[in-house]
Amino acid sequence: VAHGPSRSASGLVRMQQGPSAAAALAMAATLGTAQAASAARSGGHVGGRVGGGGGGRRGGGGGYRGGGPTNVIIAPPPLFSPFGFSPFGFSPFGFSPFGFGGFFGFGIPAPLLLLGLGGLALTSFRSARGIEAADAPGAALCLQVACYCSDRTDSLYGRLQSVARTADTQSYEGLQRLVSDTCLAMLRSSKDWMAGRVVSATAGVFTNDVESRYNRLVVQERSKWEEEQGNLKRTSVGEPTYMVATLVILLREGKDLPAINGASDLREAISQIAADVGVEDNLLAAELLWTPEDSNDVMDRDDMFLSFPELVML
Repeated sequence: VAHGPSRSASGLVRMQQGPSAAAALAMAATLGTAQAASAARSGGHVGGRVGGGGGGRRGGGGGYRGGGPTNVIIAPPPLFSPFGFSPFGFSPFGFSPFGFGGFFGFGIPAPLLLLGLGGLALTSFRSARGIEAADAPGAALCLQVACYCSDRTDSLYGRLQSVARTADTQSYEGLQRLVSDTCLAMLRSSKDWMAGRVVSATAGVFTNDVESRYNRLVVQERSKWEEEQGNLKRTSVGEPTYMVATLVILLREGKDLPAINGASDLREAISQIAADVGVEDNLLAAELLWTPEDSNDVMDRDDMFLSFPELVML
């Protein structure tokens, strides 16, 4: 009898906990559904890098290579003029502090002579260590295309989905095919083009840090891509949508893409990238991003230009 009330109270507690537990389970299910819907809002992203971090390159090449002969430069002894002392070269008219005087006494300035010898020595050292000039990136290019996809299948949206599903970023050929197929998909979707944009960074006398520029472009475009995910709207499957596709590549050799003022400029820029990538061993890295990716996500025109303000209307 002493235990009766205790069991009864325990049963009452269990009865009171039943609705609360059911409510908690319902809330958890609701949150789980919301989180799953949020997780589904993700843009497409595929890419890689030749020689590591996705992608691979055929053959040797690239980077540091040990061994090999060492080039030694032996400076010639100073020449003496029968007409006077010349510590830097021959001068038939006497002392020449500037170097080789020829027959008229006009010498090569010593700073230029030293600079030339230094450049020759550096070139010989890099050659001996296997550091070739061709190993340095020559161009970082970014191409962006905005489209209206009335048909999710027969549009840039459907074509890029197909390209991404079959992409092989673990080999050089696969990475090369990814860029080539992306360019082809963009060209085939020209009737849906709404806007475009290009960014070019090429190596020069004062601009050699092209790889850092490529990395910054990738980070910038990924941040826009991630920010846009919060603006996408959920609809039924296959609804028409605006979309933005971004292709960023790093090349051994390349030139600036043409400025976008119309559809013909965008077509030329896409064709130029396809041609550059077709050159053997010219591609170093590539990144393809597009949004929206999920078939339930829709991006409207205002959100597109808000998230990608650099786009130029065609």
